Amino acid sequence: MKDDLTSHFAEFLYDQGDRIGLLKQVLRQLGNPDTNYSIIHVCGTNGKGSTATMIAALLQKMGQRVGLFTSPFIGDVTNSIRINQQAIQMTHFNHYLNRLQQLMASFGDGKQELSEFEAQFVTAMQYFSDQGVDYLVLECGLGGELDATNAVTTTMYSIFTKIGMDHIGILGNTIEEIATTKSKIIRKGNTTITAPNQRPQVSAILSHEAIEKNAVFLDANQVQIDQQSDDRTSLHYQFNDRAGHFKFGLQGAYQVENVRTVLLWLFDFQKHQRSTIDTDRLLTQALGKLSVPGRFETISTKPIIMIDGAHNVDAISAFVQSVKQSFPKQPKLIITGFLKDKDYVDNVRLLAQIPNATFRLTQPDNPERKLDKDHLQTVFKNVTEKRYPTFRNPIVALKNSMAEASENPELVILVVGSFYLINPIRDYLIKTRSDSND
Repeated sequence: MKDDLTSHFAEFLYDQGDRIGLLKQVLRQLGNPDTNYSIIHVCGTNGKGSTATMIAALLQKMGQRVGLFTSPFIGDVTNSIRINQQAIQMTHFNHYLNRLQQLMASFGDGKQELSEFEAQFVTAMQYFSDQGVDYLVLECGLGGELDATNAVTTTMYSIFTKIGMDHIGILGNTIEEIATTKSKIIRKGNTTITAPNQRPQVSAILSHEAIEKNAVFLDANQVQIDQQSDDRTSLHYQFNDRAGHFKFGLQGAYQVENVRTVLLWLFDFQKHQRSTIDTDRLLTQALGKLSVPGRFETISTKPIIMIDGAHNVDAISAFVQSVKQSFPKQPKLIITGFLKDKDYVDNVRLLAQIPNATFRLTQPDNPERKLDKDHLQTVFKNVTEKRYPTFRNPIVALKNSMAEASENPELVILVVGSFYLINPIRDYLIKTRSDSND
């Protein structure tokens, strides 16, 4: 049973009528709360949450009051709306949702609806305004032109993480169409930053849109990172005539690409703020021990259990690379399951490349969209010629895997394939740990 009131709103209304026009009207009725702080808008396919969390952490260390809106949320829905890393209280969250329901009932003909995500977004905009944040790091949902977050009046930065093939048919059917849809968050005269190693056609589309909007366009390929093989927690950077090093706490090889984007934002932000803060010290303090829930996150150490919300081909590819780098020789047991609207066949082919790994197959906690475990077993059989065991839900798969790990202390358990898969497992492990400490 949900504790929040989001279930009182429609589940999904993306691309059903003029959603952005409606949301702009709603925000206007509320006094345009989104204009009371500077917005750093983060869009992309992979790396949005990590990039947004890093930027928020840096701003906070610079003494700013920072709002952070992320999607999808990990754990409780209130974790999607945070100020200086503190989630909104459920009572406050429901208070804003109640007010929003009343507004929508009296809005126009009273028949206009908001989706759950749209309601969360509007709630966040009001909450951040009422709480007097200086900056908002705003992560897109699906991302792009019709995304609820694109209803904001203006932005200081548009930041694009790696753009790949996901939400096909909704955002577009080709990488060019998806990139074009996402590029529409760029605002006139802002600063637009793109991640390194974007596909050439993606960079061209983002650059063209920025030029059309008279926005400054910066490419994070300008920032170079050297990760020392003997100390993976220390990163050395080079950008034009400046260089330095800092401690970096996030695990996963793909986070090095994300931090290049963050560094370019930081250098530009410091330049315009004329900041005299010691950059290396700032980076170490903000990012040295940072963790991002659900992104190559170690949720248990005995046994080692690592969870990652990767669910599309680019993200799974990055996950595979990270596993090979972090656990090159250890035996690995991988719990996986996918939504049926994802490219699960190619994802399975990628996961099958992980050496010294075996799989336990289950279904994400989403009754409408889950891929049936038996169908997934058939896909694995076709790809690997092996029939791996199936489990009816993520928790049963986890308990079975932990029992196996108790017989083999070297075994590493990895969970990947969907946020709907890792969320129940993460919640269960946190509750179990909490209960054992009582």
